[in-house]
Amino acid sequence: MFSSNDKISSRQIKRLLVFDMFGAGSLLLPSQLAMSGNGIGIWSILAGMFFAGAYLWMLRICASRTPSDYLNYLKTGWGNILSRLCYLCYALISIVACAWAAKILTQLVCDSLLDSVDFGTALFVIMLLAYYGASAGVEARARVYEILFWVLVIPLVVMLLLCVRQVQVIQWFPLLGEQDAISWSWFFIGTWRCFATFLPLTFLLFLLPHVQDKRKSQRAAGWAVLLNGLALVCVYLVLLGIFGSGALAKEQYPVITLMGMVKIPGEFLKRLDAVMVGGWFFTLYALIGSALFYGVVIARRALTGGEDGQQKADAHEQNVAGTASGRSGPQKTERAAGPQDQGQSAGVRVYWQGSNIWFLLAAAAAYGIAYAFHLWPQIQIQAVEVFYLVCVPFAVLIPVISLFICGKGELE
Repeated sequence: MFSSNDKISSRQIKRLLVFDMFGAGSLLLPSQLAMSGNGIGIWSILAGMFFAGAYLWMLRICASRTPSDYLNYLKTGWGNILSRLCYLCYALISIVACAWAAKILTQLVCDSLLDSVDFGTALFVIMLLAYYGASAGVEARARVYEILFWVLVIPLVVMLLLCVRQVQVIQWFPLLGEQDAISWSWFFIGTWRCFATFLPLTFLLFLLPHVQDKRKSQRAAGWAVLLNGLALVCVYLVLLGIFGSGALAKEQYPVITLMGMVKIPGEFLKRLDAVMVGGWFFTLYALIGSALFYGVVIARRALTGGEDGQQKADAHEQNVAGTASGRSGPQKTERAAGPQDQGQSAGVRVYWQGSNIWFLLAAAAAYGIAYAFHLWPQIQIQAVEVFYLVCVPFAVLIPVISLFICGKGELE
């Protein structure tokens, strides 16, 4: 049974962020970074980590100025209309990211596991699962991935260790590429793409009403950046040392191909790649669920102006606590605790029940976008270019500008 106070711990935040950032990055980044030639991709990952740390520091400052709601913080500088437009842009980016991740996951499942299953059917099942997970609330998803974390991490580490003996270190060199303008242009492109994999950090701004301890959650996010960055470096070095930059650049999902090459002593598993696809299924599913969840929460907040379910529950808790403190005697205060907890849980349940139609509409929209990506791959390519050129700068610039135009004192 999951508790229903709609709060998550710092450890759960760290594990959710690791899943959100690692899945798509480990699948797609290695082949993209290999285009720069040899080991220069390592420096792109490290540079992306550095900028992600700076971005997290900036988000921490915004969070410190946001007692409960990021929209109210934006209103102090941007005004009501522009703040809601920014929120709608955040929501649109989240829904499209959900659709993109769903398309990648569906294609991966159909190619590696279920060759005979129609793409549309597999996508429908995945979006149905995403709808179920997102509508259950952030705490339910956090509890699930808290349990699954080591179940998924340990097999991945074991597989990488089994691959180490096949690594040819000479493939890593030269570490600085070919020392020409083309290699360094690929370095900057790779750095930007690596930084984009850390963009789920933006969700921290909208997670504030659901965290138990704001300071611990920020430290947990820092650890998530470090762990994800180091994991990407390890995966890239293993893949580069085995495939080489030329062959690696031609692979669509090189880490899945690598899992198919691993030989376990005794050979009791014939399709290890199929087994390991399950690990990436859960990491990509985490990103799909997070993007869908925040897309709905952000869109509903912008369009209806309604409070978050946890804010309503907190307000109810404060009212009950104030009533209880006005009574005389500790026994009466204790008796007030039962209805207080029940009222808080009821407020959260009512909020999520009322959100089901929003999640259903968002899931349907994401399904349509993902299916369009499948039918017309050129649309997906253009959408990815828009993401790198427009959406990533938007996610960075809004908090940066807000630091200068949004006031802290007006919120306190």
